Amino acid sequence: MKKNMEQLLQTALTPMELPKQQLNDQILQKAKERQDMKKDQVRYDNFSKRRIPVAVLVTACILILCSSTALAVYKYLTPAEVATETDDNALREAFLGEDAILVNETQESGGYRVTLLGSVAGKSISDFMETDNHGEILDDRIYTVVAIERADGTPMPDISSDEYGKEAFYVSHYIRGLNPNFYSLMRMGGGYTEFVKNGVQYRILDMDNIEMFADRGIYVGVSAGTFYDADAFEYNTETGEMTRNEDYGGVNALFYLPVDEGKADPTAAAAYLKALDDDTDQPEEPVEKDATDLSVEAFTAKLTPENLDEYAVSVESTRQTCTIDADGLIYYSYKMDDGSAGSGAVAFDTLFPDGKTGISPAFSYSYSDSGLADLCIDVFILNEDGTVTYVVYQPKEF
Repeated sequence: MKKNMEQLLQTALTPMELPKQQLNDQILQKAKERQDMKKDQVRYDNFSKRRIPVAVLVTACILILCSSTALAVYKYLTPAEVATETDDNALREAFLGEDAILVNETQESGGYRVTLLGSVAGKSISDFMETDNHGEILDDRIYTVVAIERADGTPMPDISSDEYGKEAFYVSHYIRGLNPNFYSLMRMGGGYTEFVKNGVQYRILDMDNIEMFADRGIYVGVSAGTFYDADAFEYNTETGEMTRNEDYGGVNALFYLPVDEGKADPTAAAAYLKALDDDTDQPEEPVEKDATDLSVEAFTAKLTPENLDEYAVSVESTRQTCTIDADGLIYYSYKMDDGSAGSGAVAFDTLFPDGKTGISPAFSYSYSDSGLADLCIDVFILNEDGTVTYVVYQPKEF
């Protein structure tokens, strides 16, 4: 019944006209804009926004069920329809197949209403295959569709609008028992495609197929920003459970994805995690540096714990006491006033090899094409009581 209904909807929603070429050009131009942050500490080269296919115009559809007068209105597109909007016929067929998981669960937080529509995983189930850092095709993927809208009904900005992109969301799968600071979309070959239709933003999240972890439990989390926000969720290091931070004021929707536990493969899961660790340990390919890169390097090269306050100023809103896990890793995350954010993990021994209190001389940093204008310097301070304070510094002058 459910599949037949989706097929009827799909037929009824077949677009009758295409958008003007001017709109197409605007969308394609935005898709070409450079979005990646240059990271000094850890690179996530697979985190990228795919080409955003041209949105098409369709009319609303109302289904008359049976012969009665009862009507059912579909508020959101189905996952199959979302795939159709992105011109991905293979993914559409996958969402109409028996292996697709249809959820349709809605949560509200931070002024937004987030709905997990559905998910499907498998090999070669998309017309748009990604490649890894080594040029290998990533053909075994999991695709999950979410809808995001404002709770007050104000439409989300269309992709042709100048306001599009100013409201950033980090959508990712998470695995129970794996620290979300380190294991999320960015590290596990992730990316996404999105568009806005009738004021609702739809996003297709795709990343490495993690159904092998089905026996542990798989989550889908949505939070504001472009990185994982450790303040939005709580991770229990003893149980591995991940939950929403009820005191968090922003978006922090968290769903449990009901993947069939029969798809679990502990041996493959262990091999996958080892491959991730091995890949992280590989030296990076040399990158050609431009004037922006050189100016940032020149600035950061002169920084020491003694003269840091002379050249830079702390952003007090980012100051926090960090947790150190059983493996000696320090996890941190921050959000700037302009909406940019960052997170990461670093070994305690790397920062404080001699156990000396005070500011660590091991500075890491991140910046965009603006260079020194938005340079964020990660500063770690070992306190007398053994805790570690993290705070972001930015240049006083540039």
